[in-house]
Amino acid sequence: MGQGSLTGSRDMIPEKFIKIKRFLRFQVVSIGGTLVNMGVFWLLYQRLDLPWPIASACAIELAIIHNFTWHYFRTWKDRIKKHGIRDYFRRLVHYNAVTASIDFVVNMGILGTLLKYTDIHPLLANFIGMAAGPPFKFLANEFFIFRHKLLHPHQENPPNNQSQP
Repeated sequence: MGQGSLTGSRDMIPEKFIKIKRFLRFQVVSIGGTLVNMGVFWLLYQRLDLPWPIASACAIELAIIHNFTWHYFRTWKDRIKKHGIRDYFRRLVHYNAVTASIDFVVNMGILGTLLKYTDIHPLLANFIGMAAGPPFKFLANEFFIFRHKLLHPHQENPPNNQSQP
């Protein structure tokens, strides 16, 4: 169909649709991370009788690694120009620090409060704690871990904003 074809480059897709698609991918990965977290928490807390803070911390950390790997290779792959083991682990350290901070404050705070003051089932309490964090984590990823400036250090405007002929 010539020039009006929708099979053109990614540049033809409006930015808002790219952001929506990224957010939907983020949500799908989050669901997978929720399953990892819930499974590990259930195993460690309910089957192996580890204290809830240890079970929760281990579950959170495994979910963080799961989620980061999917985000690195799928959700924000368009912002990664130089895949490599150093880049992967450098970003994982940043991602882990930011995401773990959010999870340990939000998820474990809610989980601990619910376990201490209610008779709610531990898995439901854990799920409620996890449900509060994703908006904060998406923003942290979008503007900190996978931000454009971090990923494109050599792409600058031409000196004095001169355009090429």
